[in-house]
Amino acid sequence: MSGEDEERKRVTPANLAAAVAVVVAIQLVALLVTLENLSTYQSSGQLATLGGSGPSGSAVNVIFYVGFAFAATLVLLGLLRRKRVTSFKAVVFVSLAISAFLLTLITSDDVFFQVLAPVAGPIAELAADLTVSVLVVALVAYTIFVKYCPWLATAVIAFIGAEVGSFFATLPLATALLLPVAFSIYDIYAVFKGPLKSLVGTGEKVALVGMSIRAGEFTLGLGDVVFYTMLPSIPLVQLAAGATSGAAFAAARASLAAMAVIDVGVAVTLYLLSKRRLLPGLPIPMLLGVLVLAVYFA
Repeated sequence: MSGEDEERKRVTPANLAAAVAVVVAIQLVALLVTLENLSTYQSSGQLATLGGSGPSGSAVNVIFYVGFAFAATLVLLGLLRRKRVTSFKAVVFVSLAISAFLLTLITSDDVFFQVLAPVAGPIAELAADLTVSVLVVALVAYTIFVKYCPWLATAVIAFIGAEVGSFFATLPLATALLLPVAFSIYDIYAVFKGPLKSLVGTGEKVALVGMSIRAGEFTLGLGDVVFYTMLPSIPLVQLAAGATSGAAFAAARASLAAMAVIDVGVAVTLYLLSKRRLLPGLPIPMLLGVLVLAVYFA
């Protein structure tokens, strides 16, 4: 995450409150998406992973995801250094478009199956699903290739981040809890010494398009948004079908507790931006969030 130069001089409570409010709104969207898709998540089971769900498999999964993120950042950095801006935007767009289309299709199908299919039939439901999914992709394309409108870009990218976070919550539990810790460590390296620092420095305005959102006076990376929304969604995803009302209440309480401590961590991290231009957005929020969930699942 980053802050404007003027904001580094003076971080006010109002600025912090506005930024955290944006994060809270995105997290609530992710929780709504998770609840809406819960039956689909439960029927399809855990997200398939390279290493499986065991302890050693979770380590393999974490290495794979972090390695993939590192490789992708190097590819984007290489494109910017060669001034291939169009290619850079195309890579960002394709990755966002695939995620946006597929995940929006899942969410819209769950919604329209309940409200539209009984009235208008399955054909109308499918048409509505495809229309909404294509519209989200079209907004991504407009933001990246036509005109960068901060509020529109933030709304669209935040929505995609919330969907990805909700979907990643279906990872095997051990992987889902280890992954934020591993990415927090990677985030420290990437921001201070690694490719992310070079990526932003090489072409900051280009690099931020499609890969970040505005939270008041601050800029949050899409990866930050994914993990801020993933952790609170995990207890809901782990809630078994037919669970008692007490279990459902406990899951909801764990989700809200994780959300609350993550937001405290976000506020602390944003405050520290008064001292630096760039800071890793994951370590403090993820440490707090994982601790809460570790207690819940212990």
